[in-house]
Amino acid sequence: MDLERLKAKRTTTRSLFTRLTTKINTGIETPVGENLNKEVKLGDLCELRCQLIEKINELKELDLQVEKVVNISEIEKEVTDSERYRETGIVLKSRLDRCISSLERTSNILQTNQNTEHAVGVTETNVIPYKTESNVKLPQITICTFNGDCSEWLIFYNSFEVAIHNNESLSKIEKFTYLKSYLRGTALTAISGFSLTNENYDSSIELLKQRFGRKDLAINTHMNKLLQLEAVKSVNNLNALRKLHDSIETQVRSLQSLNVNTETYSNLLFPVILQKIPLEINLQYNRQRKDEKIDIKDLITFIRKEIECRENAFPMSNPSGSYFEKEWRQTNQKQNHPTKTHFKSSHAMMNHSEPGSNCVFCSKGNKSETDHSSENCPLRPLSHYAV
Repeated sequence: MDLERLKAKRTTTRSLFTRLTTKINTGIETPVGENLNKEVKLGDLCELRCQLIEKINELKELDLQVEKVVNISEIEKEVTDSERYRETGIVLKSRLDRCISSLERTSNILQTNQNTEHAVGVTETNVIPYKTESNVKLPQITICTFNGDCSEWLIFYNSFEVAIHNNESLSKIEKFTYLKSYLRGTALTAISGFSLTNENYDSSIELLKQRFGRKDLAINTHMNKLLQLEAVKSVNNLNALRKLHDSIETQVRSLQSLNVNTETYSNLLFPVILQKIPLEINLQYNRQRKDEKIDIKDLITFIRKEIECRENAFPMSNPSGSYFEKEWRQTNQKQNHPTKTHFKSSHAMMNHSEPGSNCVFCSKGNKSETDHSSENCPLRPLSHYAV
């Protein structure tokens, strides 16, 4: 069979495979209820599982035939595309197996309960029904992606370890597939050369731990984030103050989780934090200090209490957090630049005439009488003339 015919057949098979994956996802997510009982759903999923295995094997055979006759320059693209469909099939098969096992397990429990009730002659009114499914649909557990930031490694790996790495129902190939889907940037590049095998999964985990799980790199990353914090100049910008405090608290606690005592870096960090906070809070802290001992925890606690006091005293009516600063600026502008009121003299008012306005003494003067005005009106009283 020539190459074009093989590719056309494989394209059709891949389209059928994509339709089947959509059908499988719909079947798994369809809840058991009045319109669909457990036995029917179990039978449908078993049939879909058989179809999926058949399509995976069919695609695998076609991929092998295409790779034998394709040009060497196109082999990399062919293998990459084939691996993508293979990974999708593995993940779907794993989901189907777990869903089928769950349905079979609950069905067996129900059947055992029914047999026990029949054997001991328990009446239906005395039986407490076995609750197999929760009425509350809990949200799926999400694992944050990891892009190579050493300070985020522990957060990522702890979540991945609980949800996937220690999951005994998943094979290592499935775990490897999940691992790659959660990696980005330099982290994904580090293990991109490993093929999808059981042995390479362990090697990938070990490589990621060696490169991104290093304690010294994590400590340096947290310290750099502390040194590069953005300073807050205005004491009225409570949102920025709260953000600064939370950032400091996060990095300090992360260092504590790495068994780094605050006393080891207090002398370095203490003056840095004092430079990041507004001058007013800096003065208040130094004023209430009882001794010269440097305590970074005491400084963080003081900043937190100052923010809480100001939040209680000034309700945040503006989401931007700069309401009070704007009010202060407006007040200063009014005080420094008072509004001047200009009054016109009677002479200026009399001389001022708009086109079409009447004389104030005889009510004459219109658009046709441009030479008549209040200044030269014969009815003007003598008291208005300059002496």
